[in-house]
Amino acid sequence: MSIGLLASMHCKKDAEGAFDTELKKLVETSKKETGCLACELYQYKDEPTKYVIEEEWIDEEALSRHMETAHYKYFVHISPALLVNPADVKILTRLI
Repeated sequence: MSIGLLASMHCKKDAEGAFDTELKKLVETSKKETGCLACELYQYKDEPTKYVIEEEWIDEEALSRHMETAHYKYFVHISPALLVNPADVKILTRLI
């Protein structure tokens, strides 16, 4: 079965433009990785500073490789300056 990642993020009000740009770059680059089955970005309709990324990877090894990429590490490095709180990241196992 595949493995999922669900990340919720709340960016600072004055960082919306930069955060939106960097997050979209991360998602677009991640979609091109070997083992990425899906990588979707959502924004709360009623709270535009809140985002959710939903990812699906072929297996845990593919997700681990993703977390070692330069684009992922770059985003993790810059995101604390743009976020209200650290991202809430959950790793999920597909059941069906």
